[in-house]
Amino acid sequence: MKPAAFLLLLPALALAQGPTRTVEIEWGDARRFESEQTLAPGHTVEACTPLEKTQQVHWTFHADGNLSFALFHRIGKRPIYAERRQRTRSLQGAFNPQQAVRHCWSWTNAGSQTVQMAFMLRH
Repeated sequence: MKPAAFLLLLPALALAQGPTRTVEIEWGDARRFESEQTLAPGHTVEACTPLEKTQQVHWTFHADGNLSFALFHRIGKRPIYAERRQRTRSLQGAFNPQQAVRHCWSWTNAGSQTVQMAFMLRH
């Protein structure tokens, strides 16, 4: 493929992935954050917050359809994954940050049906 043809495909590839919605985590006095989300096919939701190295986070989510899940932080634009799973409806875990940076929990609906999901984070 010629470079010019590839450049013309880039916008189509970006659209194929779908939009990403970012939710800023606000812990509150209970040191807990909960949310319910609706993910259309091809859409992603990320819940993000800065974390300290001593800030262990317990997390869980449940969905009525399969989702791709990732827990990561970024160095520039490159994601550094702490955990990734494909085609899962629920998971839970405890996360101990190795760096004091902004971390994100991310869910992507790669299916053809809308998926309802709920998640909870606690530190």
